[in-house]
Amino acid sequence: MLLRNDLLEYCEPSSRTIRLLWKHPTQDYCFVIDVNLRNASPEIAQLHQLQSDLESGKANLLPSDPYLTIVDESSLDEKRKAMRTRAWKIISELVKDESQIYSPSCRSKKIIQCVANGLAAKSWIYLYLRRYWQRGQTPNALLPDYDNSGGKGKTRAATSIKRGRPLKFGEQSGVNIDEEMRRIFRVAVARYYTTQRKFTLQGAYDEMIKDFFTNRTLEINTGQSTPTPGAKGSSSEVPSFGQFNYWLGKDQDRLEIKRERLRPRIYDKDLRGLLGTSTAEVWGPGARFQIDATIADVYLVSRADRHKIIGRPVLYVVIDVFSRMIVGIYVGLEGPSWVGAMMALANTASNKQAFCKQYAQELDAQAWPCHHLPAVLLGDRGEIESRMIETLINNFNVTVENTAPYRADWKGIVAQRFRLIPSKFKPYVPGYIDVDYRARGGKDYRLDAVLDLDQFTRIIIECVLYYNNSHELKKYDKDRDLAADNIPTVPIDLWEWGIANRSGSLRQYPEELVRFSLLPVEEATVTTTGIRLRGVFYTCQMAVEERWFDKARQTGIWKVKVSFDPRNLDEIYLHDNRGAMQYHTCQLTERSRAHRHTSVWELERQQEAEKQISASRKPRQQLAAADLSASIEGIVGEALKQKGQPNSESAAQRTKNIRKNRADEKQTNRHVETFRFGEKPSSPVVSAAILPFPNSAVEDYSEPDITEILGIRPDHDDTD
Repeated sequence: MLLRNDLLEYCEPSSRTIRLLWKHPTQDYCFVIDVNLRNASPEIAQLHQLQSDLESGKANLLPSDPYLTIVDESSLDEKRKAMRTRAWKIISELVKDESQIYSPSCRSKKIIQCVANGLAAKSWIYLYLRRYWQRGQTPNALLPDYDNSGGKGKTRAATSIKRGRPLKFGEQSGVNIDEEMRRIFRVAVARYYTTQRKFTLQGAYDEMIKDFFTNRTLEINTGQSTPTPGAKGSSSEVPSFGQFNYWLGKDQDRLEIKRERLRPRIYDKDLRGLLGTSTAEVWGPGARFQIDATIADVYLVSRADRHKIIGRPVLYVVIDVFSRMIVGIYVGLEGPSWVGAMMALANTASNKQAFCKQYAQELDAQAWPCHHLPAVLLGDRGEIESRMIETLINNFNVTVENTAPYRADWKGIVAQRFRLIPSKFKPYVPGYIDVDYRARGGKDYRLDAVLDLDQFTRIIIECVLYYNNSHELKKYDKDRDLAADNIPTVPIDLWEWGIANRSGSLRQYPEELVRFSLLPVEEATVTTTGIRLRGVFYTCQMAVEERWFDKARQTGIWKVKVSFDPRNLDEIYLHDNRGAMQYHTCQLTERSRAHRHTSVWELERQQEAEKQISASRKPRQQLAAADLSASIEGIVGEALKQKGQPNSESAAQRTKNIRKNRADEKQTNRHVETFRFGEKPSSPVVSAAILPFPNSAVEDYSEPDITEILGIRPDHDDTD
């Protein structure tokens, strides 16, 4: 079935692409517009003819929308936002009347009335309408095309008129740099700057002027040659140093030049980077979704340790008002908060077969065929009122409504699901909280918990599938068409009937694009050691190829915008300013390997714990530093005592024999340092005990004779 905003590409006989703007709810016709025609207007077409063109191969249905204007809301300046707001204010009432605005006569009358009211000139109103229809019928389609202005990134051709600002001082007007001069610049850089470190860039410029842009005149009288301005055989104008420096950066890689100047070994060592009734208000599926959250009345256990109770999970439900179909859920521990709402909205636009497969459940595609965004989303203040929802609003034209404080009844349809779903699993799930919870003498249901988060999610999925495909809505108020067709009031039957007859409000977008739009955005810092976000460092292929970390080390840090999933910081998504909603996935560096599989909240706790440990160790560190200073001073004082009185020798005498003194000390030191295997370690030196002399009548202190020295007794006969 063709949906609103579908693109049909025709190849023959005339190549053109049309967008389906609006389908009549009951009749077989619609309005389309050529998205490439400069003065295009809505045209009437037969739905069966478009379907026939697709089936015959005459036309192809484009899987993605290249004309859709998708931008990051935080990247827009206030001027562009104001221009978009003004244009949307002019045409918003016009495009709402879809049954009349496509008629040329009615459209002309309405535009004339707008002009009479002073809103804008007729040409501007037609321009805004055409942009809105051709570019996907979103407010962002009205953004001015500044990206197409000025020839950004293109080199202007050299003509007789000088490019760039005129010279402020001097008589000459300057010179236009043509391809020949750029070639001279490249030769000069290679000859004087890249391979010769003695030349600065200014010096290389001076050498280039001397060799390529001056003539030398020989004076006959003196025999000396005098330089005169003017290139040899060409113009007399000389390029400035600013032009030389500009085209150096334009034509060559400055970092590669620096790497060659310093030699790759030195460069790599010193400069390389270190790496957002109800049925009467809608007329078909997707006209309005309601989102709400509750804390489930059941306690769960940890998947890692089933003896640990982790509390009660958060359950988010997104429901289609027309069919009462549950189109998205989230079961987890986040919230109620923006993160939980983000996950539920992402699930709304995701493929339900892949979602159920994560929990080992096989699903028929027709059992849960919901992967769309609505025209209107109704939610609570706080979660849906967050600034993060602005990107979703402007990229996908989703109107966000918030309930008033204390008016939960405004979301009665989704709130009712929180009573219906638990009624199916309450009798069977241990740990479910009953009415006597925390009453005197009541049971502590926390101790009965046996389900983990995955198992509880599987139960919720089974309940959702039962509700969507089997539960009869006994109080559903049918309109005349539904009653005439005798459609059962089961959500899946209401959904399928609405898709076939009233499907104009459903919007289908790439799942990854929706998820990226919902992620929170922050500024990260490009540093020498990686892209830093909240103290964690990342890298990506583009940053390495463009040498971001080299530049950060040499020229300083700078800020970039990233999106991230607060539940897991293993990856962040770097915004690419060169394309709308394009991004580069960044991975953790080895420096931050300790933070793998960590959430934002876990990271904050880790950092607080580290600060606490550091603060508790500071007094000990200060005492240890004081002890170290005292020990060093004691050793130095001992050395000064051992030095004794100043040496009377002159400085020359004391320093001339340093080499010999070193050799002597080395030789002495070798006896101490030599390895001797098999020997017991020498005992520490102990002072010898002092023995008293033997008692004698007369103490003889005379020198010993030779016999005493040799240990020969006087009565010993040496002749033997």
